[in-house]
This record gives sequence, structure tokens and C-alpha cells, in this order.
Amino acid sequence: MRAGELAGWLAAAGVPDAAVSVGAEADRAWCVRAVPDGPDGTGEWEVFWCDGGGRFEWTRFDDESAACFSLFGRLVWARLAGAGQP
Repeated sequence: MRAGELAGWLAAAGVPDAAVSVGAEADRAWCVRAVPDGPDGTGEWEVFWCDGGGRFEWTRFDDESAACFSLFGRLVWARLAGAGQP
């Protein structure tokens, strides 16, 4: 999955658009974005919850697909768990 596809897949799973920001930090949202100045110069990706300028539950990934699937899984699981699904 690529970052440009993430919002569409999340919407199909019933996750509200406002819950996610792709490519930029946005307050009170889960953010996924490229880090072009990664330590090895490869352009790593990061996922985090942004609130009041702070980053929480921050994770860095070596590639775009891993970052997108991680956030997708987290948000879809939270949606299903909140709805009482097994």
C-alpha cells in the first residue's frame, strides 16, 4: 500500500477522513509522512499521533508500505474493537 492509497482504504473500512493526515502533521490526527533526511539517506517513514504539537506513539519505518499497513491495521482494529467486533 502506498501513502496515496491509504485514505481511500481507510474510508472503505469506515475510518473517518479527519482521523488521518497523509504527508503532513495535523493536530488531533494520526499522521504518516516521509522523512527524507533519514539517517541512512533512504527516506524513511514515520507514523504518530499528533496532539498539541507533540508526537505520541511514534514509530519509524524503513519503507512506505510498512508504515501505511501499520497505520491501517491500527485504525481498522480500533474501529472494529470499538464496535464490539470479535
